[in-house]
Amino acid sequence: MALLSVSSLAINFGGIMALGGVDFEVQEQEIFSIIGPNGSGKTTLFNCMTGIYHPNEGHVLFQEKSLLGLSPDEVARRGVARTFQN
Repeated sequence: MALLSVSSLAINFGGIMALGGVDFEVQEQEIFSIIGPNGSGKTTLFNCMTGIYHPNEGHVLFQEKSLLGLSPDEVARRGVARTFQN
């Protein structure tokens, strides 16, 4: 069973699809990376996972519990957080 599971995650900004059906799983003790060029949706993905943005579709599960619909502080209390680039 995955520690973190993201499935069919999608978000649009106006007519622009920022994420379209993102799927991945991270197992406990696994080192996992999200890489890509500028504008590929990496920050948008992390913002959806941490409650900053609310995706149009999909699921984000951490320890088999949904993170979607939670505020960023509620997500952080469950053990998922992000840092901001300055």
